[in-house]
Amino acid sequence: MDISSQIKNYSDTILNQSTILYLEADESIRKETLSIFEKIFEKVLVGADGKEGLDLFNQHKSEIDLILTDIEMPILDGINFISKIREVDLDLPVLVVTVFNDINQLLNTIKLKITDYIVKPMQLNTTLKIMTKILEDIANQKLVEKQRNELVIYKDILDKENLVSETDLDGNITYANEIFCKISGYTQEELLGKPHNIVRHPDVSKELYKNLWETIQSKHTWKGKLKNQAKDGTTYYVQATIFPILDREGNIEKYVGSRFLITEQEEEKHKLKKYIMHQKSQKVKHEKQLQEEFHDAVHAAKMENDEKMAKFIQGLNEQIKSLREKHTDDKGRILSLERKYKESNDKLDNMQKLYQEKVEKLHKTAIISLEKYNSFKKKNILITEKIEKSQEAIKTLQGYIDEYRKKITDLEDLIEAYEKQYGKITVR
Repeated sequence: MDISSQIKNYSDTILNQSTILYLEADESIRKETLSIFEKIFEKVLVGADGKEGLDLFNQHKSEIDLILTDIEMPILDGINFISKIREVDLDLPVLVVTVFNDINQLLNTIKLKITDYIVKPMQLNTTLKIMTKILEDIANQKLVEKQRNELVIYKDILDKENLVSETDLDGNITYANEIFCKISGYTQEELLGKPHNIVRHPDVSKELYKNLWETIQSKHTWKGKLKNQAKDGTTYYVQATIFPILDREGNIEKYVGSRFLITEQEEEKHKLKKYIMHQKSQKVKHEKQLQEEFHDAVHAAKMENDEKMAKFIQGLNEQIKSLREKHTDDKGRILSLERKYKESNDKLDNMQKLYQEKVEKLHKTAIISLEKYNSFKKKNILITEKIEKSQEAIKTLQGYIDEYRKKITDLEDLIEAYEKQYGKITVR
């Protein structure tokens, strides 16, 4: 693959948003690599030795995302340069370019917590792949940390405003927040390990809870109103959102329930409903009474003369008019109460909708964070294993080198002894 094709492959990656500090003592290599890096990275800081690198680091340390440094450099070599960097920043990723047979230097750089090493001559595509992976891992780690902080904030908000509980797969309580304990009347000690139906109201149908369990066990979210019973027997109402928490493989780990109290709204709704029903009943009663009185009056009028009938019917008409006016007022009051009842319901529905959206966002964020955290953790384990294997390989090679050095020393001693006895060896 030619250089232009390689550059094109990295035209839309995390490298385009990153700043690299690049140190290389060999001028020709430095210039050639710089011409490529400038087309890929957002910003390239370049130096010929460790002292220049340290000056650039101190000037731009808040911008630098990655360091690529040679080991053999004048004035200040790579190992001493990295030592100075680690005094300031222990986490900044540092890659070293080294000759593979330089075992002692490689061992020293590993002690300085290098992120990876690249063997000379440096292969561009391999180097860029390593850099991309390192920076993506760091970006994912920051994202996980950010989402974890958001989760802490969300949880804090929920804990302050809502009744929150968690259960295991059998429905036994493993966590209950302070508000849950306060409203239910139970202490933490009384709730933990107990079935969640400890707060179930006996009036609630078994079908409702059956539907609830079937929903969350099928990995969906259940939303609805629940009537609960506190420890002292009093009733309280909650608008609940209950959902499963899944692991990386998609298996249910636990269930989380978040509820907000709606007891006052429910009691107000019941009072309004009762009053409306009473007013409607009174209206029917008055209308029936009016109809009976009218029929009685007509019957009585037929038994009397026309004058008495006229007076009686006139009085009856006035009574009918008065009753109709009263019924009109009652009807207006009922309509007003019905509007108030509807407004209360609409307000509650809107609150529930906003709350559910917030909880669903929290749930999705939790799942994404868990996936990214597990992915980063897995990558981190692989990197650690790679470094450990590298160290083992280096130790093995070092053993071979030490053995060969000993053999060379023994051979030199043998040659020296031979020359002392038989004269200097000459090669013809």
